[in-house]
Amino acid sequence: MPSRSLNRILWGIALLAIVFFGFKARDTLDAIFIGVGTLDVRADPSEDTVYLTWRGRIAAPMEARLREAFARYNSARTFVLALASPGGSIDQGARVVALLRQIRETHQLETVVEAGKPCASMCVPVYLQGTRRTAAASARFMFHEVSFREEVSNDEVNVPESAKSSETDRLFARFFVPAGVSQTWIDKVRAEMTGGNDIWLTGRELVDQNSGVVQSVF
Repeated sequence: MPSRSLNRILWGIALLAIVFFGFKARDTLDAIFIGVGTLDVRADPSEDTVYLTWRGRIAAPMEARLREAFARYNSARTFVLALASPGGSIDQGARVVALLRQIRETHQLETVVEAGKPCASMCVPVYLQGTRRTAAASARFMFHEVSFREEVSNDEVNVPESAKSSETDRLFARFFVPAGVSQTWIDKVRAEMTGGNDIWLTGRELVDQNSGVVQSVF
């Protein structure tokens, strides 16, 4: 019969295994949602605030889900949108941006990226719609040139570099400049991304560079 001390050791090992596999399961779920896209909604009447969390690509049905949440909780004063996304469709992103600008006309809109979470590519223009924009110091933002892709296969299409450059400039003018992002910073990151480079910066780095993308870190 096992001794009492051995039982304690076995229980300790079992608890460590539960914790380990719990974290692995969470990482697996995050990976799944990053690909599919899901919106979590939590209303806090005591704060008159609705907390929205989008995890996944900037793709349908993101705009539809956000619109449904706004219609349901329209009486709230503040909406806080947390993002964790690898990017996605410019067209869907533009739809989301238009909706968030509409919400911003009558409500307080805050955007946030939490510790270690990504906000890449088309996620950044969505994030920029917050009248208050915060991020964890370790949040990861990615910027790159516009890519052209097949509608069905999503394979990248080879186009002249001049076309990529002009579309990228148009994207910055459409989404970054109106949000108050520094033109000096835009010129710097545009030069760095030329040639297909992905530029990854943390929330802390964006604040330290006075980019105007992230207003404050936590």
